[in-house]
Amino acid sequence: MAIKPNQLLQVGEWQYIPEQDKLMKFDAEGRLSITADLDNLCQKVANYFIVNAGKLVTKDELLLDVWGIRDVSDGRVTRVIRVLRVALGDDTREPRYIETIPKRGYRFIAPVSEIVPLAVKEDTEPVLTPAHSDSTPLRSNPLLVSVFALVTVLIMALTWWLWPADNTATDDTSSTIPMWRYTPITALDGLEFYHNVSADERYLVYSYAAPDANVVSVLMLQDLQEHKRAQLTDKSYNSFGAVFSPDGTKIAYQRYYQNEKCEIRLMSLSADKMQVLDDNLLKYCGEKSVSIRISWSPDGRYIVYPNMDDVKKQMVLQMTSTDNTISEVLTVPPSSSFGDYAARFSRAGDQLVFLREAAGSAQIWLLNLADRSTRLLTKVPDTFPGNVDWDLTDSSIIYPSASNALGRVWLDKGEPTILAYTDAYASELQVTTSGKIVASIGNFSRINPKKVSNRITNNETHNEPVFSSNRNETFVEANPVEDGPTAVVSRRSGSQQVWLFYHDGSQKQLTNFSDAQRIRSLMFSPNGSRLMVQLNDEIWLFDIEGNPLKIAGEKDAVLAFPSWSKDGKSLFYSEARQGRWQVIQRDINDLGKREVFANDKEYYYESYYADYAFWRSSRDKQFYIQRAGEQPQKLKIELPETQVMLRFELRKTGIYYSYLVDELNYRLSYLDFAADDITNVLEPIQFGRFSISADEKFIFMLEYDFGDMDIAVIENDVDVL
Repeated sequence: MAIKPNQLLQVGEWQYIPEQDKLMKFDAEGRLSITADLDNLCQKVANYFIVNAGKLVTKDELLLDVWGIRDVSDGRVTRVIRVLRVALGDDTREPRYIETIPKRGYRFIAPVSEIVPLAVKEDTEPVLTPAHSDSTPLRSNPLLVSVFALVTVLIMALTWWLWPADNTATDDTSSTIPMWRYTPITALDGLEFYHNVSADERYLVYSYAAPDANVVSVLMLQDLQEHKRAQLTDKSYNSFGAVFSPDGTKIAYQRYYQNEKCEIRLMSLSADKMQVLDDNLLKYCGEKSVSIRISWSPDGRYIVYPNMDDVKKQMVLQMTSTDNTISEVLTVPPSSSFGDYAARFSRAGDQLVFLREAAGSAQIWLLNLADRSTRLLTKVPDTFPGNVDWDLTDSSIIYPSASNALGRVWLDKGEPTILAYTDAYASELQVTTSGKIVASIGNFSRINPKKVSNRITNNETHNEPVFSSNRNETFVEANPVEDGPTAVVSRRSGSQQVWLFYHDGSQKQLTNFSDAQRIRSLMFSPNGSRLMVQLNDEIWLFDIEGNPLKIAGEKDAVLAFPSWSKDGKSLFYSEARQGRWQVIQRDINDLGKREVFANDKEYYYESYYADYAFWRSSRDKQFYIQRAGEQPQKLKIELPETQVMLRFELRKTGIYYSYLVDELNYRLSYLDFAADDITNVLEPIQFGRFSISADEKFIFMLEYDFGDMDIAVIENDVDVL
């Protein structure tokens, strides 16, 4: 059954835009005011309700027609209905959109009517403004006469406005970019990720973490023809990165124990019987290795996987023969990088494409296996792909390039383009032998900011959300002035934007970035009147009214760790060119003035609340503090080598910082200057992000809720691969 309307509709207070597959609201001037906060699955359920408006819909019908697989828990349906109600502004006590029919199902009760374009004179100039309508069928309206002169023009305008920009495409070619839709092939509650399809495309193996499994992942094997599945490993350890051998008789995977012991193993398989024949150790991983993706060479002789270098404490690519007689380190990432975290053999087996972390963003690199030479292919500024793949001819790389787009970069050109827009976010993908694209879609988590008491300074119990939506909030930044607004990065309107939250309960959207932008950090100025925003590899300043000013961002430069000077007149940030890092100082009132502040520091901060500076040395990797008129002093702060996310708050009597405890969780720690002692303040805090209120009584942090990811496939239009 079709579950996507194909016409422009008025749905209660919302308008359904078919080309965007979204519900939107527009203000009195016809400008987009809000997009319904729905992920891919929730939008499909909303569409199903819209095309069946007024009819009783049972849970079994939803499971069969939307999920397409019957073994989906009843709890997932309930969750989606709850999310829909929140996004649409519905109330279960007095529903206006979704009515619950006890023990039977649901009914969509909002009026749904088609918005029909009205004829206009040929000399009437169309106004590119979305439609307005009452909940009743369309009535004559002078505004609509000009709005709907050309529906196709409206669609093109909305597409250009709302989708991420392709910086390499011209206006003439952008309209030819197709829209591809994912079809789920797994539908379990929890996370299905790190997937791999066998060469014959009969079987799928993936890691699975159930919501109640305490983030322990097991390997699952699924028969894609007979729709059977079996669990291959148990919950006494984590299983990651499984990949089939070319002949489909073996699976290589990573076994990761709670004591941080790591193994690369080879599992022999009877796939038709869904059984494991044996499971043997191939090689130990380096200590404190993180979860990885493995690649098997087309001839079946070698596997390549990221491995923690015990000396440099970085992830490097390791190649090992399947009989363990040959083992070689393939890559040497720069010292400032966390390292190389995923690789994929070309179909000819003569090259590797791999991903490298650089200052909190991803880069795509190529390695020639004949001479071991490497070259940077492109940067990925808008997302952090988990894995990428080759096209069918080894001439380009396909990768997740934005929140709802797939990118392509040609080996001979090195210029990225948008391959297609998609109806869901893909964290990683695989191109199968027939050209299908199989991806992990969804989110590992749902994240909202909350405010809790700081037990060092506040004995009162306080725990309340700052803001909550169905989309992730990725940052929360307290104002250094007590009556100043709090900044939150949210996707509540679809794209990533900065919102200000005031003490009187009012809110304001500060930025209006396109979908192609990715916010990497925020920081208020010392007086709270300006907000520094790192946008990809650019640094912008916004005043409280939202007026922007670009401070830094040049081609071929990687920026990280921006901070304010104590007087608020300068910005410091780390800059890397060709792998060499240095700290730059910029005068915000004289943008032509750019000085190299230090070349022996990885990053540099000045305290707003006391007269001292703080940095990490690029020479010995130690942390230092320097008070006015004194020599630098080494601090007791030590961080794990695997920690990428760094966050520090420099206060009068000490420093707050995040410390990586395990792969997902951090601890908020506090170094007390007077006692020269470290206190554990709060655990866990997800992703290492926090902010301290001006009076130090409260902690703003990100609250994690277990997400949902499925494996899905794109089968249409993939002949372009």
